[in-house]
Amino acid sequence: MLTQADIEFIKSNRGELTANRTSKINVKYSDVTERDPFTGEPIGESEVTRQVDAVVTEISTGVDRDLDGGIVVQTGDLTVSISLEQIADIADKITAILYDGKDYEILAIDKKGIGADNRYEIIARLIS
Repeated sequence: MLTQADIEFIKSNRGELTANRTSKINVKYSDVTERDPFTGEPIGESEVTRQVDAVVTEISTGVDRDLDGGIVVQTGDLTVSISLEQIADIADKITAILYDGKDYEILAIDKKGIGADNRYEIIARLIS
């Protein structure tokens, strides 16, 4: 059984587990730039990018398609792991990832962690 001390230990050591395994990537998201002065409804959006450190794994299924958590993944898709602190404020707004000079669309984004959430896991597909 995990104790609260175990959970804190896991969370505090995540940086050591990912050391020398991260790449700089850009996450793209939409942000409201202007709101209607009377209704407060958004009337203008712009695409914003944020550079983050992430563990990126290119999926090679050995077959053309496979399932990962109910998502059909293909060879060339990405699994991206980003620490919670880096994108918690924009996670629900992320629309794409720029990695290795290529744009990837988001197929799925979930919070993950043992005992407590400590990262976001994203499945992304190359935009063709």
